[in-house]
Amino acid sequence: MRADYVIAGAGCAGLSLAVQIALQSRRRGVPCPRVVLIEPRARHARDRTWCYWRFVDHPFAAAVRHRWTRWRVADADRSRVRGSERHPYEHVPSDVFYDMALGTLAEFPEIELRRGCAVRAIRETASGCEVVTDAEVVQARLVFDSRPGPAPAPGGDEVDLLQHFVGWEVEAPAPVFDPEVPTLMDFAVDQSRGIHFMYVLPFAPTRALVETTYISPASLPDATYEDDLRGYLRARYGLTAPEVRWRERGAIAMTSRPAALRQSPRVIHLGLRGGLAKGSTGYAFQAIQRASELLARELLERPGAPPRVPAPRPAAAVAMDRVLLAHLQRTPSRGPPLFVDLFERLPPDLLCRFLSDHAGPLDYPRVMLATPMAEMTAAVVRSRALWLRAAT
Repeated sequence: MRADYVIAGAGCAGLSLAVQIALQSRRRGVPCPRVVLIEPRARHARDRTWCYWRFVDHPFAAAVRHRWTRWRVADADRSRVRGSERHPYEHVPSDVFYDMALGTLAEFPEIELRRGCAVRAIRETASGCEVVTDAEVVQARLVFDSRPGPAPAPGGDEVDLLQHFVGWEVEAPAPVFDPEVPTLMDFAVDQSRGIHFMYVLPFAPTRALVETTYISPASLPDATYEDDLRGYLRARYGLTAPEVRWRERGAIAMTSRPAALRQSPRVIHLGLRGGLAKGSTGYAFQAIQRASELLARELLERPGAPPRVPAPRPAAAVAMDRVLLAHLQRTPSRGPPLFVDLFERLPPDLLCRFLSDHAGPLDYPRVMLATPMAEMTAAVVRSRALWLRAAT
């Protein structure tokens, strides 16, 4: 079969691009391109949670289920609550997002979702691409690939850490959670296996998503995460036998390696494969929405022309992340106080801008001043030297 565009992977990035193509074509009054999404899952079910500080509008505002204007961070010595009315912290469950995206796409017969089907190969031809799947070969002018990329080769001067986590949505028999204040990072837990914090999204006084999260080179045995969650729920909230309503687990690369925006002129990378996760935190949802909007605009305004792929993240933000990641890799014990210092010393709106890649030129010096200056300055010098060596 033939299509204008094939999107390999119908997760957050693939669905977001398809929705933007559909909605922008409707607003412009132009025919919707023929798009085929290819997804190995047989069904879309709740499998993850997205949160972010709100900066950009997107088509999934109705999928936001919780919103907080205050949040807490803590380490062994401090507990701080900060907040922002301008940039609330928002929560989107994946099942609500999927239902909303699929409902929108159902209005457009030109967009087809093939589920239970995996992409086996992508080949360029003289006139476009061939996408080889389990069931057939689909021909298209362009392919957008959001599948997980290959693991980077070990070694070199780049930083390769992993943010890995397991979460439980729990129901307590009595009110124990403060639904007004999520805990974004609680470092007052065992730090012997790497940088470790607990993350708590309180949905109601008796219900919350509680995650144990590590930043380290590799994931841990399942039993470790389970023990963390049981111990924290017991020590922090007095819950010895909470009802676990839902479980999630995940791993996000925290790397200084530059992302490849394209595999080739006609194969463009999306989502995490396209470098849209912030290296120092893993936040990606809003960056995916913004990139999807820009890319869809490019496709509809310049049909048939090679699309100009927007840079995934600002250059200054990438440079700062490289510095922070190098610092965390060399001195992981400094990670907890560093993060708490940022929340404690920076004005909340500036902090939100920095953590969401919306910081301006005057913000970065203030971020530096909120960190250990000597160590971070040395890291900047090392980062610059690595960049110059790689460029020559």
